[in-house]
Amino acid sequence: MSRPADRGDVHHSTTSHGDHSIAAHDIRNIFIKWVMHPNARWLPLLLACAAVVIAGTDWPDGPARQYTLWGLLTGLSVLTAAARVLDRSPRDARLAGVLSLVSVLATVGGWLAFQSVRTHGEIDVTGQVRAVGSQPLDDVAHRTLTLRLDARALAEPRNALRLTLAISDHDPAGPTCLPDTHATLSLLTAGAADRTADLRPGGTADFALGARTTTVTIGVRLHTGRGCRMDVRTVSAVLHDG
Repeated sequence: MSRPADRGDVHHSTTSHGDHSIAAHDIRNIFIKWVMHPNARWLPLLLACAAVVIAGTDWPDGPARQYTLWGLLTGLSVLTAAARVLDRSPRDARLAGVLSLVSVLATVGGWLAFQSVRTHGEIDVTGQVRAVGSQPLDDVAHRTLTLRLDARALAEPRNALRLTLAISDHDPAGPTCLPDTHATLSLLTAGAADRTADLRPGGTADFALGARTTTVTIGVRLHTGRGCRMDVRTVSAVLHDG
């Protein structure tokens, strides 16, 4: 009694494997037909070009180096997609499938890298730093200057500001005061941690900003030699995630 049941089980298992094998074979044939279809060769290229166009319309600011990964992946997606379009051999289904797959994966990877830059990348706000106060500065009557960033510059949320200042002699023809000059920067923004930084001419300070900061105010106090008059200018202001 047990043997026929065993035979039936074995026979059912073989049939089951055979069904799976047939299904896999059908899926493979469908994939090959799709890959080798004359119109299908254009799809990876269209997808890659669409990603580039959308990125161009929503391009964030910041240094070019942060787009390196996006550029490499986008270049790979376009090149492999173009190779797929030029490959018209009806017998080369494997190569066509590899080119299509690599192009699509590179497009997706490039898009994710671009979105990461949009969300966490550096934003150059140098031109939006507003100086409040009269210049030139000296070490007697006019020692202080205020630098401000308003809500428009802070539209994209970042939690840190990297600031570089140039301090130069007001009268370039006179004796230089640069060796005896430095500035103390104080972050005065509400909600941010109290922070001061001592800067030499051309120096850079990095300030941690509070959450949901809508304005940034930085006080600049000049320390220089007696009788010296100096100009202070923002060279670079970059918002970033620290």
